[in-house]
Amino acid sequence: MNRMQELLYPDDPAEVRPRQTLESGTPGVNPINAPDDLLQWLRSGWSDLWQAPVALLHGLVVSAAGVFLLWATWGQPWLGVALIFGFLLLGPVLAVGVNDLARRLERGERTGFRTGLGAIAELGGAAWIFAAGLAALFLLWASFVWLWIGVMNVGTIGGPAASPAILGTPPAVLWAMLSTPQGIVSLIGAMAAWAVFALAVFALSVVTLPAMLDRRRGLVDAVATSLRALRSNLVPLLFWGLIITALFAAALVTGFIALIVIFPWLGFAMWHGYRAMVRRDDAVKSGDASALVHG
Repeated sequence: MNRMQELLYPDDPAEVRPRQTLESGTPGVNPINAPDDLLQWLRSGWSDLWQAPVALLHGLVVSAAGVFLLWATWGQPWLGVALIFGFLLLGPVLAVGVNDLARRLERGERTGFRTGLGAIAELGGAAWIFAAGLAALFLLWASFVWLWIGVMNVGTIGGPAASPAILGTPPAVLWAMLSTPQGIVSLIGAMAAWAVFALAVFALSVVTLPAMLDRRRGLVDAVATSLRALRSNLVPLLFWGLIITALFAAALVTGFIALIVIFPWLGFAMWHGYRAMVRRDDAVKSGDASALVHG
């Protein structure tokens, strides 16, 4: 009993240890300003892209995957929407090769397609665990959407007038959905669900892969760093998320062809965003140690 009291109420205040949280031990985070800092990331990313044009090959691979998804699901738009949105949610993992090219440019090291691809192997199982976590979120979202569409259209799916809302070309499906109250509510619900899950993925991944490449501290540390960055710069990073969404929407209008340039451009830009927000370990150690706790 006395031992328990000593642990709960130590005589020496110095014996009281600070409360440990998920963010304990993560680097401090610098404040950023929108839109100036965000535009600077884009400018720096654009410059990097043409210093290491090999990154366009990464964009070509991602663009080809997007084009294939469009082609394979053209007659099944709801399946296509689910797969394409899932494809976009996995974007941070797909961009790890470009992040590595940005890191090598920063260090003055050689860049190449194989060196970028080697980043995934360099991160080991942590990258695959993170990808699996994002895939699980995607499956949760896709399951909700299919359930939502089924519930909202019960009694109409399968009818001659309602079948275009499920099968057909994307323009025909969109017109069919907008022509009925159930279809409109279905679209709103699906988009709202995507926004919620996209925000969750964004929070978990905004700087996770760059942090894993840079800090070599594991997945939990990197995710905690990402959450801390978002918490400290919520409004600017939400604007950043809107920029990413707008650029991907522009790529979708081009049938994903524009991803050849947009994808590596954003990968380079996000590395500069990581550098601008997250303090380097050596800077933290030589500065105020309280930055580890209070940022």
